[in-house]
Amino acid sequence: MGGFLAAGRIAIGVGIWASPSLAAKGLGMKPFDGESLTLSRLAATRDVLLGAWLAAELRDGGKPLAPAVAVTACDAGDALTFALLAARGDEAVKAGLQGLAAAGPATVLGAWLVSRLRA
Repeated sequence: MGGFLAAGRIAIGVGIWASPSLAAKGLGMKPFDGESLTLSRLAATRDVLLGAWLAAELRDGGKPLAPAVAVTACDAGDALTFALLAARGDEAVKAGLQGLAAAGPATVLGAWLVSRLRA
């Protein structure tokens, strides 16, 4: 399961860097302008680094608890952000719900992984 979370996070981050217009469309958002593109690439960089950290720990037989907690905390923050966006009630509802549909399950899977690693 950790491998899927790591790969998914890396794929999302690389996807935002490689094709920000496609990423925005996939999230139900308007095309990124200069400021939103900058913010999305900051998050994309975070995603790639966290995914690589988790993948490296899993591959090397290390202790993946710390990166799994970090990934899960970021997913929970993303889910909250998308929920707040959806709660605005304007044209952002669709984007908020689409983002929440991805970040919510990722948070649940991450929490499950963390619980397994702590056991």
